[in-house]
Amino acid sequence: MKKLYNIYFIVLALFFVACTENPLEDVEGTDWQKDRNVVSILVEGQIGTAIIERNFDDAKIKIYAKVENIADLANVEIKNIAFSYGASSANEKGTTLDLSSGTATIAVASGAGESLNWEVSLLPFKSDLEGTWYIGNVSMYCDMFTWESWGWEKYVQITDYLPELNPELDNEIIFTVEGADAKGNPFGNYEHNAGSDGLFGSYTDAAKGWDFNSRFRKIPTGNGTWLRDFERNKVIITDANKVEYELDLELLTETNEVTLKTEVPYLADNFSWTDTDWSYEELAHMSNSTWYTLTKERVLQTGNSITGLTVKDQDGDTQIDGDTKEITVTILDNGANLVAIELTGLDLSYAATADTSVGSTLDFSTANTTTINVTSETGESANWTVKILVKSDLDGTYSNPSSLIYVNQEYGSDYSKNISDDFTSANLEFDNEIVVVSEGYNGDRPNGKITNNAGADGVYGDYNHADADVDLNTKLRHLLPAGESYFEIDLATNTMYIGTSKDDLTSEAKMLATDTGITLQFTLAYRELEPNWSYGNYDNYMCWTYQYEINLDKQ
Repeated sequence: MKKLYNIYFIVLALFFVACTENPLEDVEGTDWQKDRNVVSILVEGQIGTAIIERNFDDAKIKIYAKVENIADLANVEIKNIAFSYGASSANEKGTTLDLSSGTATIAVASGAGESLNWEVSLLPFKSDLEGTWYIGNVSMYCDMFTWESWGWEKYVQITDYLPELNPELDNEIIFTVEGADAKGNPFGNYEHNAGSDGLFGSYTDAAKGWDFNSRFRKIPTGNGTWLRDFERNKVIITDANKVEYELDLELLTETNEVTLKTEVPYLADNFSWTDTDWSYEELAHMSNSTWYTLTKERVLQTGNSITGLTVKDQDGDTQIDGDTKEITVTILDNGANLVAIELTGLDLSYAATADTSVGSTLDFSTANTTTINVTSETGESANWTVKILVKSDLDGTYSNPSSLIYVNQEYGSDYSKNISDDFTSANLEFDNEIVVVSEGYNGDRPNGKITNNAGADGVYGDYNHADADVDLNTKLRHLLPAGESYFEIDLATNTMYIGTSKDDLTSEAKMLATDTGITLQFTLAYRELEPNWSYGNYDNYMCWTYQYEINLDKQ
């Protein structure tokens, strides 16, 4: 039965064929092959992909080449050529074109026999990379846990994080085209030089001990070669040591700039939440790409800041407030003349200039301040106020191991004793910590702050002798007040004036040098009260005490 069905279908098929025209008649032969196109072409010296354009019978091919690298323009070899299906030409692979006049013709015949002339133009190649470029900025992208709902991302300039990279901003990168490879990818010489300042930037912050050169130096300095890979849109730079750097290329047509970009290891797992310097985390772990933006016109810098300053005999670090443009330095009191303090260090925003220089002197004679004018590369200026504090040998932290009271009895012998012998609560004063900090001058008098801290027990001494009904707190407590007070020193008499405000210096003391520190010797009012013969020691302490000494040992 199955065999009968097969015979039936064969007969039926023959019947339909006999009743129609040949269905392959339209595709047999070459009459249907009308195309006369050049699909692609590569000739000797060609750089990049040929531009093939056709508008009906107006057919043109533009080929770009480094013309001076072609040995014979009258015989330019066709390295490769492809035509539309069925089309052919005498100008096959291996033949030559006469491009000595700049143009030649390729005749392409379709399978149907129709011919079309293609005009081939040889044009000088100009790479989008060729020429001298300046570094507009050096940037990085930071992925701050964007996969979390609270995460964010940042595009930042690395020079804002690493000031020692600023010299990079006048560097020049030069691409010179020498030829093209078999795929038409241009190649040539590469040069990255230090620019007018003669310095390459460094991905470092010496003050913080940071060095990120191995992480971010992805575009080599010095000389080498380069290759433009059109297919992958990359630039491969090979340095003098044959090390390759593969960079993504982006053309910024609106600004006529280019970016050379590469990835850096993204190390989010190494992020430290306990590190309070988030800049370090962004640089070390959270950045995952970095790039140079190159521009044909060097970008003038707008910075007019002082980023570092030191003076002769400076003590401690310089304090710089960029918001208020105020700088504070402290010097040791070695008899320096405030009219002429030598400037030993001055760091400015990149390419900025100042109205003074290292080695010159600054005049701090007016209110312990001076000004420095800083002008940016674009001509914008800013005045910075520099304040100087004078730190004398007095400055430091002291303990108060003892205090002596001197008595001149009207009817009896003079004597002195440690006040804690009679006023036992005064012992609470002897673990105090006294901190002296100079701040400058009031005229020719050094001044500053004294902080009398209560010590480990958290309690200040009490000069009250309850048994003898004698309270010396009003007589002694204000001499060196608890907490913060102010001082001023008369250098001519070596006298320190102390008070709770700069305008209310209520006590004064001779400063006596000791082997361990100083003694503050206060003169007290004698016979402040008339003697009361009813009390023994009352008269001694309330009436006949004439001097009080606070001994301070420097720590």
